[in-house]
Amino acid sequence: MLFSLVKKDFLIVKKYVGIMLVASFLIPPVMLWRTPEAAGAMGFTLAVIFSIFMLTQYVSLKEYQYPKATTLLCALPYPRKMIVLSKYCFCLIIYAACCLIFGIDTLIFPGLGIFDIRMAAIIFLVITILLSFYFPALYKLGYEKAKFLFVIVIMASPILSAFLFKPENAVRFEFLNTLSTTKILITGIIVSLAAFSISAILSIRFFEKRDLT
Repeated sequence: MLFSLVKKDFLIVKKYVGIMLVASFLIPPVMLWRTPEAAGAMGFTLAVIFSIFMLTQYVSLKEYQYPKATTLLCALPYPRKMIVLSKYCFCLIIYAACCLIFGIDTLIFPGLGIFDIRMAAIIFLVITILLSFYFPALYKLGYEKAKFLFVIVIMASPILSAFLFKPENAVRFEFLNTLSTTKILITGIIVSLAAFSISAILSIRFFEKRDLT
């Protein structure tokens, strides 16, 4: 059941999946050309944010344009809980694809460095926190109001990434090098799962209260 719902979301964005795959592949090399000192982390971060939020936003747009489709899904043996959870799984799959693409990028462009599992865990934590605000807002406020949060994330991510990954500011994150990979992974996974769980519970409650008639 969950697989069918996730598949439905990918069918909705099938026209743009290829474009986003190419974009996520090209963003790190472009960052390598523009800001070589922080191209790896910055490029991967931007690729993940753009890919996940652009595709998720497109799915939300189509569901907003065709509300009867959601009503029909709820009339079928698809619990609202599963419909909400499919959105989270949809994002996780996109994130996994971005990791794979960035790994290929690092093989083709050595200047990006290596695919560091610690960096992947930290970026995963950042994405889950952003999504943990976005989805409850989407189900509580609706697409029209939640899209402003999407616009803020998309517009702010390049500026914030450029600021955080400047050499003079990157020093503040050097303490991460003193932590073991295991600690970073465990902490990142626990916090991410906690954030996702709370977000999913709120999203499910908001969606179950929504009148689809």
